[in-house]
Amino acid sequence: MEKLSVVLWNYKSYMGKYRLVNKTAKEVVDVHDNLADMEEAKQYFYLKKQIPSKDDFERLYEVKSDDRKEKRKRD
Repeated sequence: MEKLSVVLWNYKSYMGKYRLVNKTAKEVVDVHDNLADMEEAKQYFYLKKQIPSKDDFERLYEVKSDDRKEKRKRD
């Protein structure tokens, strides 16, 4: 069991936290962690919003990496 928890901890350390931002209002609409990379985050939010056209999704929303924790560590 201990070995499994170490493997899961290592896996989660590679996961990132991503924000979905409304481009017009400049506000965070949704936040999700445990996504591997930016492409997975974009796909996740696109499917979650259920907007038929990917072009419309990209016109309305922007996916950003939530690196606030990293900034605090550097300060």
